[in-house]
Amino acid sequence: MKWRIGALLLAALAVTPLVLLYASTPKLDGEVRLAGLNHGVSVDRDNRGVPLIHASNQLDLARTLGYLHGQERFFQMDLLRRLAAGELAALVGDKALATDRDKRRHRFRARAEQALAKLDPKTQALLQAYAGGVNQGLAALHGRPFEYWLLRQKPQPWRPEDSLLVIDAMYLDLQGNSAEREWSLAAISDRLDAAQRRFWFPEGGALDAALDSSFPEPAPIPEDGLPNLAAPGKPAPEQAPGSNAWAVAGRFTNDGAAMLASDMHLSLRLPNIWYRMAARVGEQMEVGLTLPGSPGLVVGSNGHIAWGFTNAYGDFSDLVVVNKVGDNSYQTQEGPKPLVHHQETLLSASGKSEVLDVDETQWGPLMGTLPDGRPYAQLWEAQQEGAVNFKLMQLVNCPDVNCALDLAPQMGIPTQNLVVADSRGNIAWTPAGPLPERTGYDGQAPVDLSQPGLTWSDRLPASAYPRRINPPGGRIWSANQRMLGGAELDRIGDGGFALGERAGRIRDALRSQNLWDEKGFFALQYDNRVPLYDFWAKLLAKELAAMPPSPDFVKARRLVDAWDGSASAGSQAFGLIKGFRQAMMGSLFAPFYELQKKLPGFDTAAIDNQWEYPLRQLLTERPGQLLPAGYDDWDALLSEQTARQVARAAEQGWPTWGAEHQSHIRHPLSSALPGWLARYLDAPVVPQSGDSYAVHVTGPAFGASERLVVTPGQEDRGILVMPGGQASNPLSPYYLKGHQDWQEGHPEPLMPQESRWQLKLTP
Repeated sequence: MKWRIGALLLAALAVTPLVLLYASTPKLDGEVRLAGLNHGVSVDRDNRGVPLIHASNQLDLARTLGYLHGQERFFQMDLLRRLAAGELAALVGDKALATDRDKRRHRFRARAEQALAKLDPKTQALLQAYAGGVNQGLAALHGRPFEYWLLRQKPQPWRPEDSLLVIDAMYLDLQGNSAEREWSLAAISDRLDAAQRRFWFPEGGALDAALDSSFPEPAPIPEDGLPNLAAPGKPAPEQAPGSNAWAVAGRFTNDGAAMLASDMHLSLRLPNIWYRMAARVGEQMEVGLTLPGSPGLVVGSNGHIAWGFTNAYGDFSDLVVVNKVGDNSYQTQEGPKPLVHHQETLLSASGKSEVLDVDETQWGPLMGTLPDGRPYAQLWEAQQEGAVNFKLMQLVNCPDVNCALDLAPQMGIPTQNLVVADSRGNIAWTPAGPLPERTGYDGQAPVDLSQPGLTWSDRLPASAYPRRINPPGGRIWSANQRMLGGAELDRIGDGGFALGERAGRIRDALRSQNLWDEKGFFALQYDNRVPLYDFWAKLLAKELAAMPPSPDFVKARRLVDAWDGSASAGSQAFGLIKGFRQAMMGSLFAPFYELQKKLPGFDTAAIDNQWEYPLRQLLTERPGQLLPAGYDDWDALLSEQTARQVARAAEQGWPTWGAEHQSHIRHPLSSALPGWLARYLDAPVVPQSGDSYAVHVTGPAFGASERLVVTPGQEDRGILVMPGGQASNPLSPYYLKGHQDWQEGHPEPLMPQESRWQLKLTP
């Protein structure tokens, strides 16, 4: 009898998780009453779970999209709003309190509530409809999403202001290191003279790929060395720049319409950040990607225009020196003002609570002290009125690129490079989102705005926004690089542009042929060529040729000589070449890595974006004053690093790049589960091609969050792939549907295909 009871208990334990998972699967077909609809709506899903929504108006579309997001992506949305608001610990426990302390200083929830009240009535109505749909979708599940069972929590209702918090979370993701960058540069300025800073931290160089073909002049090697050159080096951290977008004019396609490609690079996890959607609202069509937690299309096409984004990496934040007057006031140009004090209560799921004191100035919250000890506040576009306004949603109404360019300066989003193509053959680029207007200073160093003549305004006039329409070459490319030079660059500012190598590869590929189709664009998105490493392959080959003829050195030389110039998963040479470069960077930039250990707040990853230039210059000119201590000459340094890389590769059995470079795309809760169970939540670990300097940007959990190719007006030929699938429930057939196609570069149709399920929503 006892064994039977035990067997029943074991069976119950095995079945219970499946029951809980099944209870939270969404309804795919049939009829559902959705309160608040004006007219009936149909949702046709294809065999990938991609919906085609037929709605009569935008309010009904917003409510329906909210219903779908609430059923399939609620936990993801919840994490985004909580991250921005500094409320994660209330869901996941004490381990998130440090994150909450950091984020709560910005008081994004309070700002979101204030911003919601100032939105126009039409936008408020859309957000109300969306929130109503989310909550009805969540309530219609037979059980709460499985993540809440694991956390022993109940999901809290969605509110309209939460959609603003989701955009605030994107500000944190895309611009969140801006304060660390400026703080770190201030620390450098305290330690280097002007000539040294210009050399070690250039604005760009010969690898730049600006649309106006401008290039900064290289800086001479400084005559003085750096302190602590004997500090132990370590490999440089991998860069993680984000996003590619490009377009060609209609004269380079078969049907005269322009063509667009977009792949936005972000941290990757399951479910994916985006949710695919197509919709017909009356006669209007829209298709592309939505952001769960927010109504409307982020990137995609409306049949007239297609658009995509890359992170602009401009300068949208300042560190403002705060001159205190007593304990509770500070100096402004108008005289002393009192600090505004807020007490923010942080709650944890453990039951613990704490009070966080936040002092605000007219420029923003006090964030700490500068390297020289002065207190500072962060003045950031994310905190300003109009930072979030959902005008991005109006792109679906645009008939051509001119309309999109006119809308871009009004958008309340983290400022992006907008690349747009239209069915008439036109292409264009401009920054979308706020660009601050500074008077009397350039924003590249902490500033005392209590001094007369120094001002910040939240947005440049629309007429001052840089833009390019139909450039003479008929091609536009954007890969987080500096887009322009001169006065136009000054309007955007330098917030840490990516090295221009990746953008240059795209530019050269676009110029290499005069006729493009969707499959050609898609293949370019998976381009594994890494011309950046040609310099390093030649240098390593030269060093190997001078080494003793041991079997390991002979094998290494043979591999490097035969390298095909790509970061392919099967290459045994690329990891060797990349490791050599990283080791040289670790040696030559050792003082900065050492400073990171000794100076809390200093972050090399925030300021190393252009280090390829001084690195190459040092190895080309080989100045004695900058030779690391412990070496007689540069040849000795290079020989030692070469020997170390060869020994490492030989010890590991000459691994392929794919053996070293694998994908690890996980559900945010899987790390808390036993391995045998976590594997059902995570994507398979597979070898990857690509590199941060290839068009095909890849990292263990970083890369293209989507790949879109579309000719507006020809959406049936469009391509869209993304990591993960539509659904967030592992029991859904759509949890990983399409993931393998994204991984391996197999094109999927942009438009939903034949209907597999039909859901009728009635008022």
